[in-house]
Amino acid sequence: MLPGTNEVILAPLCYVNNTCYKTAEKMILDSTSLLKKYCIDCSGECSITDFLVDISSLTTPLEWQIDGIKAFVENSSVPLPANWSTTWRQQIHTNYLQVSVIRETTIVENYTQIATIQLVDLLSNIGGQTSLWIGMSFLSMMELIEMFYRLIRHRYRAIRKKRQIMPQ
Repeated sequence: MLPGTNEVILAPLCYVNNTCYKTAEKMILDSTSLLKKYCIDCSGECSITDFLVDISSLTTPLEWQIDGIKAFVENSSVPLPANWSTTWRQQIHTNYLQVSVIRETTIVENYTQIATIQLVDLLSNIGGQTSLWIGMSFLSMMELIEMFYRLIRHRYRAIRKKRQIMPQ
């Protein structure tokens, strides 16, 4: 029965091993007109629409709902079996399906990305890192030159000292 009306919908049942509910889910997701009609909470900014489809093994309808369903079925145009007056409870449990369409949440999650570093900051970082590495390599070069200078000076003094000790 459509909510708010007395219109009854007769539909075949989907068994757990049948994939008819997946077909219905695909049909609604592929149709923009159905999405606009039944998914009005999803605004134009939505790029992903996801529906969770759960099959429940809960016996429906619940015991407190059976009397209301009996009254509705008897007052509607649904054809009743000949033994309705004695087997109406069993008939309701075996032939009627309860479909609940429930919105999971009204919260819409928007994920946005913004740059945390601007162009000026990027150029400053590049310049700072470059000068740091150039400065380090310049210092390393100066230490290398100093090491060669000390080696040459040490060698020169050793040769000079050797000449002074040796008589001519």
